[in-house]
Amino acid sequence: MSVRVMSYVWDIPLFKGSDKLVMLCLADHADDKGICWPSIDTIARKSGVSPTTVKTTLKKLEAGGWLFKKNQFKKADTGRLVRSNNQYQLPVMLLKKKADEQTDFEQSNFVRSKVEHSKFEQTKEPEGVGQISTGGRAKSGYKPSIDPPIEPSSKDLVPSELETTNPENPVLFSIPLKGKSNIHEVTQSELFDMRELYPAVDVAQQIRNMIGWCKANPTRQKTASGIKRFMHQWLSKEQDKGYGKPVNSQAQQEQPSEQDSIKKEIARLEREADAIGIQISQSKSWGATQQAIESFERQQAGILAKRSELLSQLGGAHGQ
Repeated sequence: MSVRVMSYVWDIPLFKGSDKLVMLCLADHADDKGICWPSIDTIARKSGVSPTTVKTTLKKLEAGGWLFKKNQFKKADTGRLVRSNNQYQLPVMLLKKKADEQTDFEQSNFVRSKVEHSKFEQTKEPEGVGQISTGGRAKSGYKPSIDPPIEPSSKDLVPSELETTNPENPVLFSIPLKGKSNIHEVTQSELFDMRELYPAVDVAQQIRNMIGWCKANPTRQKTASGIKRFMHQWLSKEQDKGYGKPVNSQAQQEQPSEQDSIKKEIARLEREADAIGIQISQSKSWGATQQAIESFERQQAGILAKRSELLSQLGGAHGQ
């Protein structure tokens, strides 16, 4: 149990509802480095939400860069490797930064309130002036204003991340940078564009690898002007390795079969449906309009319907 990590999670107002419950449960199991491996059932029992909600929330938190998941395996009695509890890594430094920002914001509001209260006390009329006399009439024309003092909106001081985020194109990853711009944000539309450019690459996983590399090599982090070139070179290198190509004869590689094409399209549709599912969850937590949420749900339903058609075609191609 890491009290330090739990205190960071408590102080971050971005976590609401099941997001905060799951993050607190992970922090309760984590060490000071943010590493833990509780099971889905354990998280569900401690957070008080269903296992299905836990899985959805973990995917959303992982897409937002709030945790990193690593699959683990163990030997069964038969000697075979079987799945074990996933290992989760919480970004302790990022959590500390967000918690400190909220603390600084609250302290600045407290100090500003005290200063304004002091100024208000100094501008008060001397004792007795403007008071009601025994005759029932004030001794001077001074009348205190009944309007409350105008304070600057908190939105003008520190804009909330949820207010500056576009619900229709959410930020999925944040790559650390050096220089004035300390992060480079990768939105959902940019992720889809990169998947089209590098079809043989698991782009989301490679972006996670980039984030890990930048954190492990802080002196070699890229600047805002060089990060896109760095990403292009990284993904191009992975594309050239030929990940995802069928290991068959040269003729099959040059001209993939119809079944392979259908399988690739099904996998692409499933990734797109998952991404829209994350977008729906984020939109609900951000308080998006019902019309916007229904629009996302219609998009997802259309994608899943097309996936079902392709599965039927694939079954027919196999003679089923």
